[in-house]
Formats: sequence, structure tokens, C-alpha cells
Amino acid sequence: MHTNEWNTMDAVVLAAGEGTRLRPLTDDKPKGMVEVDDQPILTHCFDQLVELGADELIVVVGYLKERIIDQYGDEYEGVPITYTHQREQRGLAHALLSVEEHIDALITIILRDTFSQPQPTNLGQRQRVVHAPAAVLFGAVA
Repeated sequence: MHTNEWNTMDAVVLAAGEGTRLRPLTDDKPKGMVEVDDQPILTHCFDQLVELGADELIVVVGYLKERIIDQYGDEYEGVPITYTHQREQRGLAHALLSVEEHIDALITIILRDTFSQPQPTNLGQRQRVVHAPAAVLFGAVA
């Protein structure tokens, strides 16, 4: 937990779903662990968030959560990871409610299957300037 909400940025990664549309790739692993370019999708997401200056990664897990926790442990590239368990997948808003108690800073939200070049790289700084408590990262899919 952070002490000054405008000096730090938490990154929320939503990774609890089953990925049923990716079957059979997700029969034995969560969607975030499916590999793209020889790395799990979550690795790409975490790389972006570290590049954007995240001070903590808060990962919402559910389906086969052990695979994610075993892969990444307590930190990624020196950035601490906190896991929250969404027991029932009831949508995006429900997933965000599961992290509420862990948030006390600016937040950036990224879906575990969304990755692109992070724009802008000074996202946290821009949030502070306009006093925006949250930002959602998204990009065009080609």
C-alpha cells in the first residue's frame, strides 16, 4: 500500500476469466498464460505496465489461478504483485470490486488479453496533472 495517492500508480490487470473462446488453448491454462511471440500474454501486459511506471501490479485471478501465481510470484521486474481472487466471473465491474480494498493510488486498468505499444509513456504523470484517479489502457486491434 502507498501513502500518497498522487505520487504512485497501481496497475490493475484483469485475468480471472476462462477464455472459453480460445478453447482448446485454454483447456489447461488461463487465457493470460496463452503464449504470443513465445511469451504468455500476461508477460506482455506486465512489461507495458512496468514501462508506464506502475508501482504495484494488482492482478485479479480466477480460473486456474495457480498457473499465474506460480509463474509470476510476488513481483515482476522489481514491481510487487498483489493477487485478488474473483471466485465468480460476473463481469468487468464485479472484477474491479474485488480490488477495491487494495487501491489507494492512481490506477491504470488493463485487460489481460490487450497489449499494444503503451501510449502515452507518461500516463501516470498525465493522470496527476488532470487529477484523474483512473485510466483504462486500450488499443486498436488489427
